[in-house]
Amino acid sequence: MTDTPPRSAPRPASATPWWRARWVLPAVLAVLVVVFILENRDLVTIRLLIPVVVMPQWAALTITLVIGLVIGLMLRRRRR
Repeated sequence: MTDTPPRSAPRPASATPWWRARWVLPAVLAVLVVVFILENRDLVTIRLLIPVVVMPQWAALTITLVIGLVIGLMLRRRRR
C-alpha cells in the first residue's frame, strides 16, 4: 500500500475559471483605451503661457489625466 495524498474535491463545471474572471476587467479596459485613442486622433493646439504645442487630442487628455492623478496622490499623502 502506498501513501497517496487525499484527492481534493473537483470544481463544479459551472464555476468560472480564475483566469477568465481575472482578465475580464483588464481586457475591457484595454478595448476602451483603443477606442478612446481611435476616436480622439485629431490634432489640437495647446498653449501654456508661451509655448504652443500641437499634439493628438488623446495624448493631451492622457497627460492631463496623469497630472491630475499625481496631484491627487500628493494631496492624499499630505493629509495622512
